[in-house]
This record gives sequence, C-alpha cells and structure tokens, in this order.
Amino acid sequence: MHDAAYKQLFSRPRMVRDLLRGFAARGWSDALDFDTLTALPASFVSRDLQQRYSDLVWRIRFRDDRWLHVVLLLEFQAAVDPTMAIRLLTYTALLYQRLADDRVLREHKALPPVLPVVIYNGRRPWTAPVEMADLVATGSERLAPYQPSQRYYVLDAARATDADLPAGNLVSALISLERTRETARLREPLRTLIDLLRTQADDELTQAFAAWLRQGLRLAGRLPASAGDPLAQLQETHTMLEENVREWTREWLEQGRAQGIEQGRTLLCRLAARKFDTAAEGLAAALADVTDPDRLAQIGDWIIECETAADLLARVRGDSRTGG
Repeated sequence: MHDAAYKQLFSRPRMVRDLLRGFAARGWSDALDFDTLTALPASFVSRDLQQRYSDLVWRIRFRDDRWLHVVLLLEFQAAVDPTMAIRLLTYTALLYQRLADDRVLREHKALPPVLPVVIYNGRRPWTAPVEMADLVATGSERLAPYQPSQRYYVLDAARATDADLPAGNLVSALISLERTRETARLREPLRTLIDLLRTQADDELTQAFAAWLRQGLRLAGRLPASAGDPLAQLQETHTMLEENVREWTREWLEQGRAQGIEQGRTLLCRLAARKFDTAAEGLAAALADVTDPDRLAQIGDWIIECETAADLLARVRGDSRTGG
C-alpha cells in the first residue's frame, strides 16, 4: 500500500516538476517548458511492461520545441537491484519501439531523448551500476562501440543531505519527512509540507500526501494511532490544522518521555546488578512508580555511593515513603 501511495504522488505534475527542477535536471531545467509536462496514458506502454514494472512515463518539451521523455521508476525493495540498468535499457527500447510504430521517427527524423530516473528509499545505499556499459565485460577496444550504453539518474532519498534538498520543493518536503526518525521532530517538516500544499490548487495531490502520511508514518510508528488524517482539514482552516499539529506534537513528546523513563529504570537496575553482583532484588518494584527524571538521577548517585544493595533499597524505599 505504501508503494501505491508513493506512486500516486509522482502521478501529479507538480511532483514531477519539482523532481526535475530540484534533482534530476538541476542545473539545466530552465531549458524545459513545464507548461507542456504531460503524463502518457497507461495504454502508451506495452502490456508486458506494465505487468513487470511500477512505472510512470512523462514527456515535456524543451523550449526549442524538442521533446524529452522522462522514464520514472519507483523502487521500494530493501535490496538494491543490480540489474536496474538492464531494466531501464529494456524500458527505453520498448518506448522507442512504440514511438517508431507511431511514426515519430519517420516524421521527425529522430527519436526524442530519454531521461531515466530511479527514486529509491531503501535502507541500504544504492550501489548498483548506473551505467549499462559497466555491466558488460571489458574486452577488445574494437568491440566497445558496439556495446549498449545508457546512464540513469538515481535519487537515493535516505542518503540525501540538507544541502541536496532545495527549499520550496515538494520532493524535498517528502524526503525530509521520510528521513525524520524521531516523531517529536516531525512538526517542522510537516508544517513545511502543509504550507507548500496550501499554495497548490491540487486536491488530488493533497489527498495523495494524506494517504502517504497515513500509511507511511503510521506503519513506521511515527504517527500516533489516535491521530486523524494529517491533511484532512487542509481545505478548511489553517488554524484547525495548526491545532492538530500541536496536539500530535504533545502526544509524541509524551510518548518519548514515557519511553525515556522506562529506559532509565531499566538502566538503573542493570547498574545496580553489576555493582552489587546481584539483581538488587526489589529495586525494579521500588522504581515502578518513579516518573520524575530528577529522582531517577538521584537514585543513580545512590548506586555509586551505597556499599550494599540493602543500603540502596533502604534509601529508595525511604525516599518513596517521604514522597521525596
């Protein structure tokens, strides 16, 4: 389902525009006329290809009226595909065959250039060759000109740095949210995404992001189970949305605090067990009601100061009775 939500995002022109401007065509995107950006219908691609790949094909004109075809593959597998260059070469060949069948070559005396793009969000770095020629065994220099050659652009989202993410870009906002592992820090990238979407009159894109947030963040355990649709009220009032963001933040922080307290208790029991060569019987029970980080820190000092586990337990229990 997360794959489907991701693909839906990149079926919207604004996402592809930001992908080209900020990433795959950075430095030369001014040569492109984004008013002509058009998704090719599914029927344009062969049935065999549709069955094998999760793909999207777009075309856009250069400002000198030449066409560029963008072949977009979305990869969600954990393992890197070492044959990706072959897959894209096959895709390009099938695309060119369809264009030739449609008399494009005969009418224009040339086929349009293709920009193959792979968006990858796996945990491991992308290590597959990005050049088809690198998959062909080296041999006689006389044979080299006869070997297939094509390079593709790969956006390794998980390895993108802040410097790689241009501001005001929806793809940058998507990557920022994906790589934010601490739920308490999601508020800022979420607000950035909301502000960008509010400037777009694209309900389908908003709904695609809502689906991605529900599936991606909740499955990763970074969206509270009690939270509603993160963008459900985007088209109502910004104030209501801000209140939702603040509520999620309070819940995330509380969850993080509770987890930290529990980890602190566990650590103190381990330290006591190592020092006194015993499990410090009763310490876990004595710590069960301790929720104040300062008290946990004080007990850590007592572990250092006390000579025996009995002395430690006496202090902890005495402190509990006095309410200190």
